Amino acid sequence: MKENLRYIIWIAVLLSVVEVAFMFYKRDEFLRVEESFNSSSVNYWKIFAELSLKRQYVEEAGAHYRLPVFTPTIEDFSGKEIVLTGYFLPYSKIDSVIILSRYPNASCFFCGQAGIESVAMVELGEAGAFTMDQRLSVRGKLLLNASDVDRLAFILADARVEKVYD
Repeated sequence: MKENLRYIIWIAVLLSVVEVAFMFYKRDEFLRVEESFNSSSVNYWKIFAELSLKRQYVEEAGAHYRLPVFTPTIEDFSGKEIVLTGYFLPYSKIDSVIILSRYPNASCFFCGQAGIESVAMVELGEAGAFTMDQRLSVRGKLLLNASDVDRLAFILADARVEKVYD
């Protein structure tokens, strides 16, 4: 009986290790795809990853939130036009405001697999028709949001879709 229990524990540990290794493999796969799709010389997702968070009380919401703290490198791009490539996630019924994610839906921030630095709110001039996880390259003016808890930390304003990938 004791031998069977050891065997079961050993199998469970082995399966956990394989699952974690597969998760990192898939994340690396997404990063390789990201590099191949990145149309600009700057990988903004890597720069966004420098973001840190601080716990702060937000008076309007009456609660504590983890608010973004931007590095000087991130702040250098504030107000400038950038091109960001990522996966489409819906934000509303009309696709004139969308979410662009560094990772597909199954690994995105909203599913608990990534951080706030891996998503950007995109305000398009006109609505598009996109499907979940469709890859898009979007050009827009980068705005940084450190206080409005109803919006994401990174916002692309006056944005337009540059390319839709199959």
